[in-house]
Amino acid sequence: MLRVEDHPYWHVRSVIAANQSMIKSVELSYYTYVALSVFDDRQVFSMSPAHFLDLDIIEGIFRLCPREMEVAMHSKLVTMSGDILHIPMIDMSTGSAAQLHKLEPIIGQKFFDFTWYKSGRSYHGYGKTLINERTWCAFMGELLLANQIGRPPTVDPRWIGHRLISGYSALRWSRNTQQYLDFPRKLF
Repeated sequence: MLRVEDHPYWHVRSVIAANQSMIKSVELSYYTYVALSVFDDRQVFSMSPAHFLDLDIIEGIFRLCPREMEVAMHSKLVTMSGDILHIPMIDMSTGSAAQLHKLEPIIGQKFFDFTWYKSGRSYHGYGKTLINERTWCAFMGELLLANQIGRPPTVDPRWIGHRLISGYSALRWSRNTQQYLDFPRKLF
């Protein structure tokens, strides 16, 4: 599954590789989805960029994932100086690829800096340029404002709420439970 280059690991891997000298740690987690819960049941773990770039180690993380849990990539990267940077991430609330372009007027040129993945029922986006915490918070606010009053949400507002509470974005990389239809696969 990870050996196929349409999985988001390869996009994030290229971002980490390009910034490896300044990154101290990369975060992932095992998590359990609980519908309509405020709680975010996660087992968070970090690793060095070198370990993240080792495909055998990442595949081991997938093999060791506990039953009824999923593997998620976190946006949060700790730098060598102790600062926090984020990989911009988006969890769409729509199953229609045509809806992706509704984000363009809200996030502008940043929209074209994203690689998009079909995640089963919706889409996930991953940026290429690392951002600091202040910019990450503003970006999450922009995503929330992309949802128009009286219309179905474009970006998943509950995902934004969970992510703001946690202080990092996270997107699913596995398909271990019945909640999800497929592994995320590259769209464009």
